[in-house]
Amino acid sequence: MHRPSTSLLVLSLFSSLAVLGCNDDPPTPTEVRERISSDLGNVLREANAAIAGGTDAIPGGAALAVVDRVLGSAPQIGPSLRTMTERVAARASAAPGDDSDEIDVDALIAQLNDKLFTDANHVGDGIYQVPASLVCTRTTVDSKGNSIETIDAECAERLAAAELRVRVAKDGGALVFAIQVDADHDEPLIFTLTHTSIAITVDLDDTGRAFVALAGVYGEDIPNFRLAGQVTAKLEILGSAKLRASLTIDRALSIEFAKAGASLDGPDAFVLTSAKAEVIAITLDGKARSGSLALGLGETAIKAPDDGKRVELDLAGATATASFVDGQPLELSDVSLGKRTTTISINGVRAVAIDLNAQNGRAFDATVSHDAATGTDTLEITPKLDLQLTVDHAVLGDTPPVYDVTRVVLDGSVRGSDTGDQVEVLSGSFSVTTDPASYGFAATAGQCVTAADATDPSTGSTYTRFSVGACP
Repeated sequence: MHRPSTSLLVLSLFSSLAVLGCNDDPPTPTEVRERISSDLGNVLREANAAIAGGTDAIPGGAALAVVDRVLGSAPQIGPSLRTMTERVAARASAAPGDDSDEIDVDALIAQLNDKLFTDANHVGDGIYQVPASLVCTRTTVDSKGNSIETIDAECAERLAAAELRVRVAKDGGALVFAIQVDADHDEPLIFTLTHTSIAITVDLDDTGRAFVALAGVYGEDIPNFRLAGQVTAKLEILGSAKLRASLTIDRALSIEFAKAGASLDGPDAFVLTSAKAEVIAITLDGKARSGSLALGLGETAIKAPDDGKRVELDLAGATATASFVDGQPLELSDVSLGKRTTTISINGVRAVAIDLNAQNGRAFDATVSHDAATGTDTLEITPKLDLQLTVDHAVLGDTPPVYDVTRVVLDGSVRGSDTGDQVEVLSGSFSVTTDPASYGFAATAGQCVTAADATDPSTGSTYTRFSVGACP
């Protein structure tokens, strides 16, 4: 049995490195190792503490159950939402002291210091050769269950051809790591380490030759491609057990891939474009057991081949801000899918259209609260939730379900729990429109909506049947 060495994870980290214009003398190997132990160790240990305490404040499955009941009314989006809430619930219900999400800091530092930044690997001027033992180790398990490590000869040969090296330089108080690839020692990527931060910037404009060289190391076919744009990911330690993680598109992205010999403008190419944006920023405070999230994805388009068809997604953007404190309601604001209709097209023909609050500023705010004493959850929307969906199954080429949800409207507040399939309308109204219309419902304050599984006798298809009545 073969499985990749964990060294590949280390290489993946440092394949996101590049050069800065640094004029300081390069650090010695001893200094590099000391800074990795001190600076990287500090960042990752504080990150572990922030994650452990901060994620405890994220509402669990109970507090998000009512959201699932409302948006999950639409089969087109319900499964994805349910998966999200189940994952959140699993994290929130983890036993105290569960460290399954933690980074093994000591193991990572040992991997870097003992296998990469060694005196033996230092070739001078802050440059370190990447040994085959780090990248090309393969672990096999013999008939007795013993693990045996060997060097993959073919991988080692490719690694030598790629001339993969890591250059370390100082830039003021920061250490800058750069990967060098091919005979020209191209340095398209950058990784910067300080005592309180890690930043990785990927400049896609300059990654072409590096991409070709690394594809050779891993034995992958080299596709036709065209890349442009720049992305920065950053992890900052703001204080004891407090972090901020962010992802920013510094320059608009344009990523195009096709098989070798295929046109990038043809039907078999994968194309992704995304505007300059502060895509996401997450703050976690382990001591205060609180956190926040800001989502700000810009206009994004994806075109991809799928079983002989050309699938295209047009997303005007996605925004949301959230703040959470342990034991307090989850506050959401500016939840939006941009300023126009989100569409999915097949071979140039629209198959799916999604509009969120098209007549209400295309955004909403929400408060999600959980009452531990009663086990109930409350969702309150401002000004309202109006989700409209259109699906053309002929264009999709699939079998239509018993019904499609075409609209979900919540104008007010609802209450439910994670132990049943009933939602009580506390104020305003809650309705779901379907096609055919007979499967929908409309409920007002004081009424309860119950969902139950049902089977269509003519087709055997299962679906959700809604009923409205007085609350028990």
